[in-house]
Amino acid sequence: MGENYDCASCPPSFRLEFAAFCEANRDAYLRYAQVRIEDPAEAKRCVDAVFDALGARWIAVLRSECLAARVWGDLRTEAGYRESGAAGRAGKFHAVLREDQADIMVLHRHLRLPVGHAASLMGLADHDARALLRGAERELASLLEC
Repeated sequence: MGENYDCASCPPSFRLEFAAFCEANRDAYLRYAQVRIEDPAEAKRCVDAVFDALGARWIAVLRSECLAARVWGDLRTEAGYRESGAAGRAGKFHAVLREDQADIMVLHRHLRLPVGHAASLMGLADHDARALLRGAERELASLLEC
């Protein structure tokens, strides 16, 4: 699929929305996948696979409670399947923290996205993302004490 964002199974009235969603999120998704996977080509394939699967079920996903959270979960899962065993320092967050805590750390601390943007990508309210971030920082601090 690449950057075409084709949603052939979507009714024509939804294709533009699908393309806009993909375009708006592609860069951040790709940066996240590159942290988790480390191989840029494999990270691109990961994001393309998520968008391909999303296009096939776009109408159903639109009915979900939180579109961003649903797609973020798909990205997290796909990146986890493809993750390199030798993931870099930022990728190690997933080895020691809960998935949501690790994700907020990667997005905010490693990729330097504002908390609000990271929250939006993950389908969270800002206050929930800030709470996750504080919890992750406490967890990491307690691990360092051990």
